[in-house]
Amino acid sequence: MTVDTGTMTDGTDDAGDVTLDCQPTREGDELVFAYTITNGGRGDIYVLDALPEIDPETGQARVNLDSAVITRGEDDFAHILRGIAPLPKNRTVSVRIIPLATRLPPGATLERRLTVDIPLHETGPYHPDLPIGKYRQRDIRGVILTAQYLAASAEGFGATPVEFAPGLFRVFAKNTVGAAESVSCSFSTRGLSILVRTDDFPRP
Repeated sequence: MTVDTGTMTDGTDDAGDVTLDCQPTREGDELVFAYTITNGGRGDIYVLDALPEIDPETGQARVNLDSAVITRGEDDFAHILRGIAPLPKNRTVSVRIIPLATRLPPGATLERRLTVDIPLHETGPYHPDLPIGKYRQRDIRGVILTAQYLAASAEGFGATPVEFAPGLFRVFAKNTVGAAESVSCSFSTRGLSILVRTDDFPRP
């Protein structure tokens, strides 16, 4: 992919029986990640990428399929996570946010499209955006897209349908966070940067 701010290469990652394939592009001031997750295993998996939230205008529950946790790691890569956000470092939260999940049976493929604004900036569900002066611009040498899922074979697994979101499930396991598995794709870049937060934002 060629963009005004740099170049990226596409990638595919195979983590066991689950495969992530991604084709990054640019549309205006957005990076677009069109990706597929394929379940090549023998059991169901549940892809964790639908964030439950409240519509500020109506007060009704809704689903955000275009959310992600974005951080800059010590490896100088921008990490884009579709899954369970890490908790803040220096404070506690009353409720852990677990994304809703899409069931993916054996042999099936799930298609997704994630858009991310340029310039990239660190963000997550526990950390509202800061005033622009509270960020520091840092170069990156690549982007890593990670998708998380929970296998139905996980110890203590359960899934319940979501009334306001047909086709999605609330999922859990004996150790939900620990049982979540990941598959990633890595893209090299030139000329891209990220706005880094100056608060207690957790990073890989």
